[in-house]
Amino acid sequence: DCLEHLANFREKYDGDVMVGCGTIMNTEDAERAVDAGAEFIITPVMLPDVIEWCAKRNIVIVPGCQTPTELVSAYRAGAPLQKLFPGVTGGPAWVKAVSSALPMLSINPTSGVTLENAGDYLRNGAASVGLVAPLFDPVAIQNGDWDQIAKNAEIVMANVREVGPYVRK
Repeated sequence: DCLEHLANFREKYDGDVMVGCGTIMNTEDAERAVDAGAEFIITPVMLPDVIEWCAKRNIVIVPGCQTPTELVSAYRAGAPLQKLFPGVTGGPAWVKAVSSALPMLSINPTSGVTLENAGDYLRNGAASVGLVAPLFDPVAIQNGDWDQIAKNAEIVMANVREVGPYVRK
């Protein structure tokens, strides 16, 4: 019932939170997600047909990419932000090398970004970072330990604030 939950969440927080849908694998799923209220689409891999479908409809698309070639191909197909997945491969130094050589990219590392290293990715040229499990610890979620989630958010935000308001060159 994920699309029903998406629609309910969008209705509840419309205007306050930008709602998207991830792990989209084809244009049919993208269309269903958008019809349910998704304002952006995330794919786990670089899917040119989904990128082009979203770009034609002015829907933000964030495709998963691993190589510089995939990042550039996603950018050329219309993806304004390219998800580096998994971000742990190569780490911040890899992001620095690629973003220096290809400054038109907006690289968003995920899966490998932690509460402690989020700022390192930003300092090294990432446009943004994405993290789920480190922030929303599954054990804390299961136990309803919202104080731990808040503490995690404070840690990552302090790490990111150290970088400053905008560091990309």
